[in-house]
Amino acid sequence: MERPTATSPEQITAAVLASYEGCDDPRLRKLLQALVRHAHALVREVELTPDEWQRAIDALTATGHVTDERRQEWVLWSDALGLSMLVDAIEHQLPDGATESTVLGPFYVPGSPLREYGASIAAQAAGVPTLVHGRVRNLEGDPIAGAELDVWQNGDDRLYAVQRPEAPEDHLRGRFIARPDGAYAFVAVRPVPYPIPDDGPVGAMLEASGRHPWRPAHIHMIVRADGYRTLTTHVFDRASAYLDSDAVFAVKPSLVRDFVRRDADDPERPAGIDGEWFSVRNDLVLAPAAR
Repeated sequence: MERPTATSPEQITAAVLASYEGCDDPRLRKLLQALVRHAHALVREVELTPDEWQRAIDALTATGHVTDERRQEWVLWSDALGLSMLVDAIEHQLPDGATESTVLGPFYVPGSPLREYGASIAAQAAGVPTLVHGRVRNLEGDPIAGAELDVWQNGDDRLYAVQRPEAPEDHLRGRFIARPDGAYAFVAVRPVPYPIPDDGPVGAMLEASGRHPWRPAHIHMIVRADGYRTLTTHVFDRASAYLDSDAVFAVKPSLVRDFVRRDADDPERPAGIDGEWFSVRNDLVLAPAAR
């Protein structure tokens, strides 16, 4: 197919779109042509200047430079622009009653250790001990025995272990298997609000636009079970700041929970906990896998 002559703005866009007509993969062709249409429309709408475009290229270059095995600036861009939550919302249109999903975030590390029911995920002191417990069920209310919960969180220093080279590799993360009745339990620490990394290009964007980098206190979970849709979700602390202004737009009211203060002499106190502690009940409902 002969490409149109590229002289006017409209002809340039047409020429680029035509260049993908020979792509054999229809999905790839659709994605690339949509990207071109929307990107070109943005440039025309705002009348982007060469200086602004160069600054954008500089920000993308800096994003690549700052990204490594411990820092995922590209995910931060996706999160901070609401793209991660938009993709999640389109992909996970769940039936009524199923636990809602939210963003994965940039600090997930696969291969967490498998731990015993009720075990602690803290390899060192990291905050006030908190018992997280509940049941995993299906939409009919039946227990899902053997469901795997992959959990991770930050400590009271506002950091995830992956952000701290000196921290034990398995600190504040672990995997747990639900019992035959769907019950699960583990000891975490009460999470605290924290800022997403704001010393790079994403932070510069937030500051320039008058936005803050803070996320409300939460614990991450991925729940997997044969025959069910994998669930990526959070447990948010109802008492936390920033629930109404999460920097990555990930708060859903159905995921907010009460972290209950417990006394040191409470008879339900898990072994190994001394002094003050909290508990939070977090039941989970999985949707069946798509057929």
